[in-house]
Amino acid sequence: MAEPMCRTSEAETPSPAAAAACIIRLDNKLVAIASADSGWQLPSEKFQANQSAQCTAHQAVWQSTGLNVEVAQKLGETQDHIQIYNCILSNGFDSQTNDFPVPQWAQYKIAKVAVLNPFETTPAQWSNDIDLIQIRTLFNQIN
Repeated sequence: MAEPMCRTSEAETPSPAAAAACIIRLDNKLVAIASADSGWQLPSEKFQANQSAQCTAHQAVWQSTGLNVEVAQKLGETQDHIQIYNCILSNGFDSQTNDFPVPQWAQYKIAKVAVLNPFETTPAQWSNDIDLIQIRTLFNQIN
C-alpha cells in the first residue's frame, strides 16, 4: 500500500529535519504502540534528511499504525532531541476505541496499537527510553 501524502497543519511552519514522534489524543486517552520486546511507546521515527520533522512524525504514525493523522503544533522535545507533535486523528475515532489492528506491513516490529490512559499506566509499562512524566505533561497541553 502506498504511503499517504504528509498532512500538516497549515498554521504551522515546517520544521527542519529531525527525529520526531506523535502524541495522538482521543478524548482522555492516548494512542500508543508496543513492540514484541518492549513496553508502550509513541509512534516515532529517526531523522530523515529529506523531509521536515512534521513529515517524519506523520510517516512514523502511518508506518506503525496505518492511521493517517494531521500533524499540528510542536509540543516539546525529548532529552534525545526527538521532536514531539500533536497529531490529530479524525474520521469519528474517540476514546471508546480500545485498540487498532496492526497493519500487515508493520507486524514484524509492532505487536499492538492501543488506546490507553497515560495516567493509569506506570513507567515500568513503557519502553525504557520514555519519560512518562514528560508524555503526561505534553498530553495535557492538547485541548
